Amino acid sequence: MNHEQLFDVRRFENRNGVSSWRVSGWLHGVRIRKNFKSKEEAAGEKAALEIRAERDISGMHSITTRLTVEQAREAEALFQRVEGRDRSLSFYVDFALAIYRDPKHDCTIAAATKEYLALRASDEAQGRRGSIRR
Repeated sequence: MNHEQLFDVRRFENRNGVSSWRVSGWLHGVRIRKNFKSKEEAAGEKAALEIRAERDISGMHSITTRLTVEQAREAEALFQRVEGRDRSLSFYVDFALAIYRDPKHDCTIAAATKEYLALRASDEAQGRRGSIRR
């Protein structure tokens, strides 16, 4: 955090003689000065302002999500991988879901032929149409 974004919490005496706590500082060239009844409230505001300043500098945003930390990290990595491309991440996910076949469902041509011939022989034995002729 640079010197422009430091915040102080100090005891402050209002005009009416009541003590309060003041958070003051600068956020991106804008002066911040807020009064609070308790030191805890002021400390909370100071922390929130410091988080906001860091977030604004880093470009990070805080959001509420149902994703786990690992899922959020993976999503961020995927968005970085498709950055600059013509299509959205959803397009690539939809494409993969439509096209990709898990190798565990693959079999050799010989095994597929054997399975097909067994099925056709079963159909022929039961008198179904579409039986094969040898």
